Amino acid sequence: MRRGTLLVIFEYLARSHDEWSKTGKAPDDYSDSTLVFNRPDPGERVALWRLAGEIQRTLPDIFDPEYKELIAAEKKRLSEELYESGRPES
Repeated sequence: MRRGTLLVIFEYLARSHDEWSKTGKAPDDYSDSTLVFNRPDPGERVALWRLAGEIQRTLPDIFDPEYKELIAAEKKRLSEELYESGRPES
């Protein structure tokens, strides 16, 4: 997997964890919408956060001064890849 793609995944998971942490709800409360993956159960949520932790430990890019620009560029690249893959061949 591309480093940039891992950064996008990390940013999404970290942001969703921060939002979930602000709710103050119990881990088994599924009423929040801070992480939308078909409402993961607590075990799945912890697994995703651990994935974010592993990405964080292995990618020094998260400390890059241009971190936000790296994320934006990779999101754009991934979106273009998605939309271009759906185009019919001419």
